[in-house]
Amino acid sequence: MFQLTDIPRLLPEILLLVLALLVLGSDILERWGRSPSAQLERVKSSASLTAIGLGMVLAVALLQSGYIYQLPETAPVNFFTNIIRNLQSGGPSNEGAIAGVFVVDHLTMIARLLIIGAALLTSLLCLDIRPDAHPGEFYALIIFATLGMCLMVGANELLLAYLAIELTSIPLYLLAGYFRNNARSAEAGLKYFLFGAISSAILLYGMSMAFGAALNGVSGAANMNDLTRFNRIGAFTSSSGSLITMAMLFIIAGMGYKLAVVPFHGWSPDVYEGAPAPVTAFISTASKAAGFILLFRLLTETFPAMAGAPVLGDDAGGWTAVLAVLALLTVVIGNLAALPQNNARRLLAYSSIAHAGFVLLGMLAWAAAQPFDREQGLIALLYYLIIYSLTNLGAFGVLALIGQQVGGEDFAHLRGLSRRNLPLALLFTVCILSLAGIPPLGGFFAKFYIFMAGWQSGATWLVIIAVVMTIVSLYYYLRLLKVMFIEPTTDLSPVTMPRGIAAALTIAVVGVLVLGIFPNVILSVLEKV
Repeated sequence: MFQLTDIPRLLPEILLLVLALLVLGSDILERWGRSPSAQLERVKSSASLTAIGLGMVLAVALLQSGYIYQLPETAPVNFFTNIIRNLQSGGPSNEGAIAGVFVVDHLTMIARLLIIGAALLTSLLCLDIRPDAHPGEFYALIIFATLGMCLMVGANELLLAYLAIELTSIPLYLLAGYFRNNARSAEAGLKYFLFGAISSAILLYGMSMAFGAALNGVSGAANMNDLTRFNRIGAFTSSSGSLITMAMLFIIAGMGYKLAVVPFHGWSPDVYEGAPAPVTAFISTASKAAGFILLFRLLTETFPAMAGAPVLGDDAGGWTAVLAVLALLTVVIGNLAALPQNNARRLLAYSSIAHAGFVLLGMLAWAAAQPFDREQGLIALLYYLIIYSLTNLGAFGVLALIGQQVGGEDFAHLRGLSRRNLPLALLFTVCILSLAGIPPLGGFFAKFYIFMAGWQSGATWLVIIAVVMTIVSLYYYLRLLKVMFIEPTTDLSPVTMPRGIAAALTIAVVGVLVLGIFPNVILSVLEKV
C-alpha cells in the first residue's frame, strides 16, 4: 500500500510523471498557431522545457543520493537544511517503497542517475530535431520511457517489473516510428513493436511459471502478494524443479529480446538504422542499462539456487551457463557481423550487440564463490554501462548531425569529415576509440574490469574469446576513422554543429575522458552497491 513516507523514495519518478504531463499540457496551449514560425516556437518550447526539467530531476536525484553532498547530522535547522534533510530521507536504504515492491538501494540510485542523465543528453540531441506536428508528444514519450526505466531498475516484484517494461517499451515503439512519412522510420517502429510484443509474451509466460513454481513450493498458508516478490520466489523454489527451470529460460529469452543479445537480436540493426538517431542513442543506452539491471535482479534474487559456481566444470549449469553461451554468441556474432557494414549506424548497431555480450560477462561474476568477487562483478557491470552509455550517446549524436546535414550515415557521407568540421571529427574519434577499448579512454578500463571479473568467475575461455573479438573489432572501428581522415571527398562544404548537439557531445566525450583517466571518481560511488 502506498504511504506518505513513500513520496521521498519515489520522488524522481513522481517528478518525471509531473514533467511529462507538463510538457503535454504546455504544448496544448501553443498548438493554435499554424504559421511556420509558430510551429517552430512549439518545438523549441517543448524541447527546452524537457531539457530543463530533466536537468532539474537529475539534480534532485543527485542531491537525494548523497554521493556529492551528505547533510551532516549537526547541520543547523533552517528552511534549506530541512528541504535537504527531507529529500535525503528517501535516499539509498534497505527500506523499500509501496510495501516493499520497489527497492531504493544504491543500485537503484546509481541506475536512476544513469538513466535520467542519458535522457537529458538525448533531449539535448533532439533540440534540433523537428517532430512533424506534435512536438509535445515526442518529448513526453521520452520522459515516459525514462519513468518506465527508473521503475524497472528498482522493481522487486513481478507485476511492477512487467508494467515498468511495458511503460518503457510502448513509448520507444512510438518514438522509433515517429516520423511515419519516412519509410525507414515506419519500418523500424513496426519491427520494434512486433519483436517487442513477442518478447513481452515470452517474458510474461516465464513470470507466470515462476509464480506457479513458488506457489507449488509453499507449505501452508501464504500471502499471495509475497509469491510475486523476487526474493520470496527464490525462497520458495529450488533448482531441482522443471517448472522453475522453464521459468528461468523463458525470462532470459524475454529479456534477451529487450537487450538484443544473440540469438534474439534480429530486430536491432533495422531499428537502429531506421529510428531517429537520438532515439536510437536512447534505446541503445538507457533502455539496455535498465534491462540489464532488471535481469540482474531477476536472476540473482529469483533464481539464486540456479547459479552454477564456475562457468566450466562439474558444477556448470543453471543461468550462469546459459548466460555464458549467450555472451559467447553475442560477442562473436556481433563483431563478425559488423565487419562488412558500410553504413555507420548499422555498424554501431552490431557493435552494440557485441557490447551486450561484454556486459553479460560482468553478470557471470555473481556466481563466483567469494562475495568479494561478486561485488567486483557488479561494480564492473555498472562501470561498463556508464562508460558505454556516454560513448554511444556521443557516437549516435554525431551520426544524428551527419544524417541531418549531409543526408545519410553511409561511409560515403562521412568521407572527409575532418576537413569539413575537425572538432566534430575529433569528438567522434574519441567515441570510436573508446568503443574499441583504446587506453586511456573509459572504454579500455571498462573492458579491463569486465574481463577481470569474468576471469575471476571462472570464465577463462570466454574472456580469451572476448579479447580476441576486441582485437577483431579494431578493423571496423578503424575503418570509420580512415573514412573520416584519409579518404578523399569532393564535397568540402562545412558541417555546422548546433548548440544542443555540441553540448551533448561535449558532455559525453568529457565524461569518457575523465572517467577513463580518473576511474576512481566513479568507482568510489559504485563500491557502495
